[in-house]
Amino acid sequence: MRKVVLTALLGFAVLTAPVVWGMEGIVLRDMDGKPVAVDSLLAEGPVVLNFWATWCKPCRVEMPKLQEVHEDLMGWTVHFAAVSLDTRRNKNKVEKYIEKNEVTLPVYRDPEGSLAKKLKIMAIPTTILLDQDGGVAFRTRGYRPGDEILLKKEIQALIAKRDGQKTQEEAPE
Repeated sequence: MRKVVLTALLGFAVLTAPVVWGMEGIVLRDMDGKPVAVDSLLAEGPVVLNFWATWCKPCRVEMPKLQEVHEDLMGWTVHFAAVSLDTRRNKNKVEKYIEKNEVTLPVYRDPEGSLAKKLKIMAIPTTILLDQDGGVAFRTRGYRPGDEILLKKEIQALIAKRDGQKTQEEAPE
């Protein structure tokens, strides 16, 4: 019995413990193929990585919610990166989706899925909030209504902790 309880507790700890991936060397590619180093973004604040694709229905449901969080936190030092897993052939679909849905958060491409593999993304959408040390502060897999509310609170808590603020509801001045 002790073995089962200990195994269950260890499994829970593994699922909930922040993991530092060593983000140095991880590069995002924008829609034009220009590289952006994740560690350079982390130097300024937390980073939200959202892995999605135009063909993924839950991703299309989640994207407007993620866009709202991005807009709500415009004055905060947090970077958003919507990483499309659409293939190279579907770059036009991604561009049309962005334009049609007025997506203003930064969109990057991972057409071969190499970054997704490196970060062990097993399903989409997957959203990962990285703290400034590159550790996982929050992660969701799939989309459930309310995930965006939890994400926003986690971002605010990270920034408030970093800045020593007491309130999490107002943007820093």
